Amino acid sequence: MDSEYSRFRAYGQQLIEIHIGLRDMLADLREGFVPDAELGVHCLAFCAAVTRHHTGEDTGVFPLLAERHPGLRAFLAGMERDHEVIAGMLTRVSTLSGQLRDEHTAARAAAIQSELDGLAAVLETHFIGEEKRLVAVLDALDPSEGLTGLTA
Repeated sequence: MDSEYSRFRAYGQQLIEIHIGLRDMLADLREGFVPDAELGVHCLAFCAAVTRHHTGEDTGVFPLLAERHPGLRAFLAGMERDHEVIAGMLTRVSTLSGQLRDEHTAARAAAIQSELDGLAAVLETHFIGEEKRLVAVLDALDPSEGLTGLTA
């Protein structure tokens, strides 16, 4: 997607599209669309995308929203706490996927599937919360704000 087009789209819709992309990446991992030999690389790419997205929110988007919408501060603080929990889960997924690359066993495959299932549940709740509370607020922002923190 070119930057000229994305500059004119509403930020709330960008957030939803990013979440859809992350959901799709996670679904591919959970549903076995990624060959075992490539699982580690795909897990690392997914983990990096989620981390980049959450870091952008924490450092760019959330401070701006907290400044302009004080009523959202408690909610945004909760989202940042979610980011910390999710970061720990991503670390476990990354570690397990690296182990799978070194030695594939049924136990490790089950462990990573379990972590991915838990991560999917936490991320879905997190994404729905953000989308319900933030899309309208983000859509009301001027596109000249340049909120690059919404990238995936």
